[in-house]
Amino acid sequence: MSSEPKKFTKEEKAAIALKAVSGDDAAKQELAEKHGVTVEIIEQWIRETGVQPVEEDVDEVALEASDDFKTSVDFGAVPDILNYPRLVFWSIFGTAVIAIMIFALMAIYSYTIIGTEQQQSEASLYFDINELQQRDQATLGSFGVVDPEERIYRIPIDSAITIMAQDTDD
Repeated sequence: MSSEPKKFTKEEKAAIALKAVSGDDAAKQELAEKHGVTVEIIEQWIRETGVQPVEEDVDEVALEASDDFKTSVDFGAVPDILNYPRLVFWSIFGTAVIAIMIFALMAIYSYTIIGTEQQQSEASLYFDINELQQRDQATLGSFGVVDPEERIYRIPIDSAITIMAQDTDD
C-alpha cells in the first residue's frame, strides 16, 4: 500500500461500497487490496453512502389493497351488493316470457283439440249420411208393406218406373 491515499469520487466509493456490502468479509478484504485502501475505509464508505445489501431472496411482499378488498377480507368473503333494478327487470321479464309461453301452449292445445273434434264430427256425419243413403237405397230397391190396413205396398223404384211407362203407352 502506498503512503499517499488515492482519491475516489462519490460514484466510485458507492460502487465499491455496494460490492463490499453484497459480499462477505473476504470480499471486503479483496476489494480493499484491489483499490489500495483498508477494510475500515470501505466500511466508512458504506456508512457514508448508506448502501444497503441487495437481498435476492426477499420474503416480504407489500400489497396495496382497496377498501373493497379490505372489507372482503374482514367479512371473510365478498359481500353481495345486489343491483335491485336489474334484478327486478329480469324477474319481470322472465315471468312475462314464461306466461307468454304458457298462453301459447294453451292456444296450440285448444287449436289441436278443436281440430280433432271437428275431424271426428265430420267423420261421424259422413258415416251417418252413408248409412242413411244405404238404408234408403235398400228401401227403394225392395218390396214391402207400408200400411197393411190401408193396403199400401212398396215396390222397387225400377219396377214402378217400368209400370208407369207401360201405363202411359196404353
